[in-house]
Amino acid sequence: MKKILLVHTRYRITGGEDIAVDNEILALKKVYDVEALIFSNNEIDNIFKQIIYFLINKNSQSDKLLKNKLNSFKPDLVYIHNTWFKASLGIFRLLKKHNTKFVIKLHNYRYECGRFFFKTSHLKGNSLCSACGYHKTDTFLFNKYFKDSYIKSLLLIIYCKKYYKILKNSNVLTLSNFQKQYLINDGFDSKNLKILHNPLNINCDDNNQKSINLSTKSYIIYAGLISEEKGIRTLIDTYNLLNKYEKKLLIVGEGPLLETFKKENKNNQIIFLGKQSNIQVLNLIKNSYSVITNTKLYEGQPTLLSEASMLGINSVYPRNGGIEEFFPKDNPFSFEVNSSKDLLDKFSLLQNSELVESQSNENFLHIEKALSKEIYLNSFREIVKW
Repeated sequence: MKKILLVHTRYRITGGEDIAVDNEILALKKVYDVEALIFSNNEIDNIFKQIIYFLINKNSQSDKLLKNKLNSFKPDLVYIHNTWFKASLGIFRLLKKHNTKFVIKLHNYRYECGRFFFKTSHLKGNSLCSACGYHKTDTFLFNKYFKDSYIKSLLLIIYCKKYYKILKNSNVLTLSNFQKQYLINDGFDSKNLKILHNPLNINCDDNNQKSINLSTKSYIIYAGLISEEKGIRTLIDTYNLLNKYEKKLLIVGEGPLLETFKKENKNNQIIFLGKQSNIQVLNLIKNSYSVITNTKLYEGQPTLLSEASMLGINSVYPRNGGIEEFFPKDNPFSFEVNSSKDLLDKFSLLQNSELVESQSNENFLHIEKALSKEIYLNSFREIVKW
């Protein structure tokens, strides 16, 4: 049986990428001998030591853990996901030294957005970066990717400049054709790029529904990061324009703007639930009338929307990045990105329950075919040539 070592660094706030990695581990274990080396950015004991690690692009603690895994497990393939911060880029030197085959999966566009010192290079003449949400008014000259820290942004630039070079000379997996084409336009060799969707693992617990006082199909749900680039402000403002709308708006998740929106909220039809477990979120989706998102960003693979489709729930979403690839063509519930008017029209369209039900069924058939575990495993075999 072939052996796979999966390497990933978990984020401080659990997001779609962390969930996707967990799902891939479960899927791959059905066919391969899989072990995971998981780091966490919540486990930073000495910030000064971490800064040194960044300056030299090597984390000796992470390297030691990986070296031990390589020697004890002897994987046929190392499957790398997020290396930002705790894992560090030193692991690539180690893999090369051990002559170990590896592939990298890209879940976002940080490698691109974080590799410039100046914001003009980052934005490329645009006022907003659709890959990360950076706006030209965020800073004066410096590419301050992290709005709360110049130091952290500088460390990211050092990291991304090196990571970009590594990616260009590696086998890279993308989540959509849009993302693959983005890399090709950026100068990547198409021969080194393959598309591999994230498999889904739907695990609901109906008992969780009892924890909220909402009946089935009585609400529309957004679940994810509560931040500006995810379009939550516009989503709330648009919903507030509706007069006596029959469906409540349920907002699930945490993020930098959660407390601000909770304090500003005067509409008792909008309910903030804060952070919920993945099982709780899936159960809330399963019992919702529709899922909705208003992201301004290119999304790799929209986990929330894919899960909704697999549960037979309709989605309202912007036509942006690769999102459309995960839905049937000419979906009436897709709207023009950054268009409040178009979004408002979709709220009105949601009142057509027959259309919502028929589109939900179409979405299910589409995603079941695209993201089944069988399709995923067959695609993986073709990529690694096993």
